[in-house]
Amino acid sequence: MVDATQPLRQDFHQALDGARIATYTWLPESAQPRALVQIAHGAAEHGRRYDRFARFLTGHGYGVLASDHRGHGATAASTGGRGVVGENAWRAIVADLKGIGDHLAADHPGVPLVLLGHSMGSMLARDYAQEYGADLAGLILTGTFRTLPGAELDTAVAELDREISVHGRTHLSTFIPRTFSSFNDAFAHRTGFEWLSRDAAEVDRYVADEDCGFPFCAGLAVDWVHAIRKINDPGNLARIPRGLPVHIAVGDQDPCHQGMTLVYELLEDFRYLGTRDLTWKGYPDARHEILNETNREEVQDDLLAWLEKHV
Repeated sequence: MVDATQPLRQDFHQALDGARIATYTWLPESAQPRALVQIAHGAAEHGRRYDRFARFLTGHGYGVLASDHRGHGATAASTGGRGVVGENAWRAIVADLKGIGDHLAADHPGVPLVLLGHSMGSMLARDYAQEYGADLAGLILTGTFRTLPGAELDTAVAELDREISVHGRTHLSTFIPRTFSSFNDAFAHRTGFEWLSRDAAEVDRYVADEDCGFPFCAGLAVDWVHAIRKINDPGNLARIPRGLPVHIAVGDQDPCHQGMTLVYELLEDFRYLGTRDLTWKGYPDARHEILNETNREEVQDDLLAWLEKHV
């Protein structure tokens, strides 16, 4: 185990279209990383929220890289503000993840790269694996779900296209908040975000963070819906290397997966693909953000054990 870690290092990656993508890097202080873990965060949050988990991993010799997606965190200023993006936003975010990961990998030649995607980020990670899976030593999906819960995709696209035709792509839409509006119904209401975690302090931190919980523009929302069609298409699914190890980790009380249904369907996708190393775990009573849950130490230890085995 490495004795100490360098502090979080913030920088900006210049994308091909000029967008400045905020990046965060944590590296072991005294050794070459055993592997690099790149994190794709979820909707309406940011990469700095993974600081605790990143420091845990660097303490065990791993390097960690996170970034703020377009319309998120410190990147938002260069894309139009929180929740606002330009054209082809989803494809641009996948390309950003690739460019950022390549840059760090070039500084550590021969070091394996594992991609961890949470929630919306798990869909970005699945897309990345379809496009660039040969570059990865592993794929970890947390808080994941196969499709937007309760949304009929054709209807959603039609609704968002109408909204864009009237107001434009950058108009802040009610679509995502409405889609997620029932998530807190099963829990005692205090802030409206109890569905994220049983840890009230973590929920309060989320609510107090101005870079969390904002709506998406109609353009980003419709790009996300189109991306779900893309990543769930059998032809694109078949592009993920069958030898890529995949691990899925969720809370069994996470409302995003509709009583585990959207997790079981995703597992079936990987089984149909023929993924040779597929593992998963549902944590009893845990909610959406398992890395911010009351049992987060158990989750961290499990993910570390998976990394130790695979890289």
